[in-house]
Amino acid sequence: MNRVLKIGVDARHLAYPNSGIGRYVGNLLREFASGQTPHRFLLYSDRPFELRFPLPGHWKIRTGNIHSRGRSTAFAQVFFPVWALKDGVDVFWSPRHQLPVLLSPRMRKVLTVHDVVWKRFPQTMTRDAVALEALLMPMSLRIADQAITDSQFARSEILSYFPSAKGKLAVVYLASSLKAEGEVGACPLSVPYFLVVGSYEPRKNLERMLHAYIQYRGRTHHPLDLVIVGTEQWGAFSASNFVETNHLQSCVHLIRRADDATLRALYANARALVMVSLYEGFGLPLVEAMQWSTPIIASNTSSVAEVAGDAALLVDPYDMEAITQALKQMTEDEAMRKELAQKAEFRGQKFSWRQAAAETLALLVADSAAPTKK
Repeated sequence: MNRVLKIGVDARHLAYPNSGIGRYVGNLLREFASGQTPHRFLLYSDRPFELRFPLPGHWKIRTGNIHSRGRSTAFAQVFFPVWALKDGVDVFWSPRHQLPVLLSPRMRKVLTVHDVVWKRFPQTMTRDAVALEALLMPMSLRIADQAITDSQFARSEILSYFPSAKGKLAVVYLASSLKAEGEVGACPLSVPYFLVVGSYEPRKNLERMLHAYIQYRGRTHHPLDLVIVGTEQWGAFSASNFVETNHLQSCVHLIRRADDATLRALYANARALVMVSLYEGFGLPLVEAMQWSTPIIASNTSSVAEVAGDAALLVDPYDMEAITQALKQMTEDEAMRKELAQKAEFRGQKFSWRQAAAETLALLVADSAAPTKK
């Protein structure tokens, strides 16, 4: 009989449940819990968080009381190895690029790396974030027994910088359970509209997107509004300042925080999702949109093209004219939009959190679950 394992998890992103990594770890943990795995999960965080699913009786939560993100990494590096040793953890999993480097060598270590933005586009990140990745990701990949990433594109990117990880790096596609989790709320805006979902950071390409949108409005008889849902604005470009300066308040709607009911309504009523990011390791909004058969305008680069597939009108994210024409075509060509909607519905069925959880759990316990030799 296989051993029942204690699996420690860096669960800090559960405090930010609507972030990309927050959704990733939250959905996988919910599937682990509902699948009634006998393994015991121990969730570690620097601050309190609320679970969106019932905590199984044999699971455990340990939290600190840190309220500054600047101290989060130091807390995890110091306290998580101590907690894991005290709890007798067999496997430790970090879903966020960095392992605590002082974990016991007797523990199996599993690391999820979503992307290598800090290598490919360091200018789109804060200096502190780049410095932390540069310090801890190489070490984490070196000590990890198993690494996981979200797409074949992300795997190729990681291996281009860390070729020694080839034998330990597996791909597990992400999914979305947003539609299944609850009711669709009231749509807060007039419909239809174009929808952008993602943090307000440089690699999301909002500046080019908004310039293209202005061009689109000048070339289309009945232009649609634009809705941008995102958090954590930083960098030289300010979406809110751009909207105000260009007098776009009546047609560009910036929503900093949308609960899941509102987000469901926004996806359900959108003409199309627009995701013209410069770089993504996966792109969760793509599969979220597919759940509502919502067609997509997407970058023809990075993992975005891989995930969106034939459900999207693909464009060069650096070409504002191409983005403009895609917006215009999606507005005026109803036959094309319906065809992409059908393809989105079909393609969305390929992405399942249940499957992702099964594949991830198998990688977590791979060597540790074997019967102990006497």
